[in-house]
Amino acid sequence: MKKIFLYIFPFLIISCNDDNTVSEMPVISFENMIFKKSENNFTQDSLILTINFIDGNGDLGLSNDENSYPYHQYNAIIDESFNWVTIGSNDVNPPLYIYEPNGAITLFSDIDNRSEFNCNDYIIETSNSSNQLDTFLIQKNVNNKNIYIEFYKKNGNDFELIDWTRVFDEEYGCGIDFNSRFPPLNIGNANQALQGKLRYGMVSYGFENVLENNIFKLKIFIKDRALNTSNIIESTEVTLQEILSN
Repeated sequence: MKKIFLYIFPFLIISCNDDNTVSEMPVISFENMIFKKSENNFTQDSLILTINFIDGNGDLGLSNDENSYPYHQYNAIIDESFNWVTIGSNDVNPPLYIYEPNGAITLFSDIDNRSEFNCNDYIIETSNSSNQLDTFLIQKNVNNKNIYIEFYKKNGNDFELIDWTRVFDEEYGCGIDFNSRFPPLNIGNANQALQGKLRYGMVSYGFENVLENNIFKLKIFIKDRALNTSNIIESTEVTLQEILSN
């Protein structure tokens, strides 16, 4: 059975002010985290994270339909002849380059170093010149999302990163992680400081199976519309039972 992850944003608490001394680089801090277990086998369990944020000009949030540069999903990988490299290309002419939608080109590799198929390096897409699907080599755009979540599970004295993309698809890494988008917070679109709480919900059938009774923690950062990255914060170290909400 394929496991599916979804994202919810139950509430936002925000306030605006005209304080020009606040940095335009977003700053976040950890508030709390709770675990809500499903009452049946058909609904996914929920892990709900609340963080505090402040941003000097209030440019936080992306709509789901904002997929043009610089918020596009991925960059193409092309060869020296400006051909988009696919997994089955037989006439690749290195070096390979990253081609962005705005026309920028930067070096990707001096050699043809295509990996075997995986969902991080390839996308199955229709080419511009035909209606046929093909498997194209890509580079994912980190600016496509604006909230990034990493899970770490304690093993002895160390914490190990959990790769959710491979939890239910170990071979190809085609699972879904918890990086996503939160919507625009500054409804008035005014250039002013914005602060408040962001509640970010994650749902899965796999929380108990993966985390079990182990201690775990999260690492979180956000990005604003100008592509400024916030500080990286960590949650408290907990078990699911410790944060279980009735």
